[in-house]
Amino acid sequence: MKMRNYLREKINEKGYVIGAFVASCNPTNVEILAMNGMDFAILDMEHSPLGLETMVDMIRAGETYGMVSIPRVYTMETKLMRRILDVGAHGIMVPMVGNGSDARYIMDAVKFPPLGLRGMNAGRGPRWGAYENYLSEANDALFTICQCETVEGLENIDKIAGTPGVDCVFIGTGDLSLDMGHPNDLKHPEVAEAIDKIRRTCEDAGVIPGIVTSTPEDAARRIKEGFKIVTIMNDLGMFKKQSLLQIEKVHELCDE
Repeated sequence: MKMRNYLREKINEKGYVIGAFVASCNPTNVEILAMNGMDFAILDMEHSPLGLETMVDMIRAGETYGMVSIPRVYTMETKLMRRILDVGAHGIMVPMVGNGSDARYIMDAVKFPPLGLRGMNAGRGPRWGAYENYLSEANDALFTICQCETVEGLENIDKIAGTPGVDCVFIGTGDLSLDMGHPNDLKHPEVAEAIDKIRRTCEDAGVIPGIVTSTPEDAARRIKEGFKIVTIMNDLGMFKKQSLLQIEKVHELCDE
């Protein structure tokens, strides 16, 4: 069986992909997103209590409907990143990548030689041997995302995007704007220029630019600007918003 980079295939087909952050640690939520046609899910270990055993079930739930699942780690630690790939994740997202040395360290952790230093395994990652050419195919098939969300990362974006093996640089707009001194003010000229600079640098380096958004209108605008990987929701945020609307609507109707 041949490994495939499903996210790149989707981008080549449509020009962009849309996804969600999943912080609920709930495989059912992943399954529903996949069933609805979401292209990918970021399984968020950074801001949730998600562990590896639950993660495997979440990955399987997405695979049922052909959705890509990419865990976001909470630390740039080699053993953690390798274990995540060993249990069958389709890639990895690393937050707070600040410079070229960080990016190179990540590649050493997640790529096989000659691109990195990852060791062999025989578990779910290579599907217990079903991926017959896992060692030669994994470097291209597993999607590696570096997050740019600090002033340091912005200043070193050319080195991060220029690191061999980086597939995508994904902008964390909240943390980036916070570190720039303009928290959540994405319309501030300095923040807007920073976002555009990251996108342009990625395009020049042949790396896919990605960004977080919160509304369909914002997502469409970013896609038209040239971003090809766009998240449109957080599952817990969506649940909070929709449940509150339902509760308030019932109270409103009862008070009429």
